[in-house]
Amino acid sequence: MIDRSKYKMIEIPEELDSVIRGAIDEGIHGRGQGSALRKAATFAAALVFCFVSLLNLSPVFAKAVYNLPVLGELCRVLTFREYHFEDEIKYIDVEIPEIANTGKTELEKRVNLEIRKIAADYLRDSEARAKEYYEAFVETGGNPEDFVPVGITIDYEIKSVSPDYASFVLSEYETKFGAYTSHVYYNIDLESGRVLTLKDWFGNDYRRIVADSISNTIAGWDDRQRELLWDDLSVIDLINENTDFYLNESGEIVVVFEKYEAACGSAGALEFVIRDAA
Repeated sequence: MIDRSKYKMIEIPEELDSVIRGAIDEGIHGRGQGSALRKAATFAAALVFCFVSLLNLSPVFAKAVYNLPVLGELCRVLTFREYHFEDEIKYIDVEIPEIANTGKTELEKRVNLEIRKIAADYLRDSEARAKEYYEAFVETGGNPEDFVPVGITIDYEIKSVSPDYASFVLSEYETKFGAYTSHVYYNIDLESGRVLTLKDWFGNDYRRIVADSISNTIAGWDDRQRELLWDDLSVIDLINENTDFYLNESGEIVVVFEKYEAACGSAGALEFVIRDAA
């Protein structure tokens, strides 16, 4: 499963206490007001980062602040359902997300129902493939006791959450079927309640903007990296309103080309931060 332990272990730096105390002291005595404000801003930024991370990755913490004024107003991406199941054919790990507290009831219903349907479809198809693989193994003389169960994982990863946007990805993996790896990216404008596309973000000229940025990045690669790309690769032909992307913590668009989409399998998935040079 996707490892999010590093976020769950976020700690507020010990020096923050001394920073805020120093800022308050300077403010009281009327000295170094600019310095005090800068230190207070640093403290606030660090605290917000810790808070948002905990809010979206710790259901217990999120429930504790849900009814608090102001704090409870932030969008959350939380685990809706989590379970494990295994038998002689498969072992399954599932963690399904949902969005909440966006202030857009219809948006939440629509997106959450879609996520649950996608997860259910993933699981149904994966179980069917596991059964077919098991039956083929036995029919070709394999001992059922020697069959290694197919691993099926459905999980999600939060890319970024802010007062304006929520970005996360729903993923499905199968240990015996490398080709059956799927990702669905959600980038939600929390003000309009829309699921964003590249066109929404960059405007009508989005294909050129995105393709030019990616081409500029590739131009800086070494020969070994470029040799992994398909010989007939046309970057702009890969860009459309359905192209996968997410918003990173800096608010930048990161376009994702899945394995085999732009390069040979050994390159894996390719990610490009898009910078509009226009």
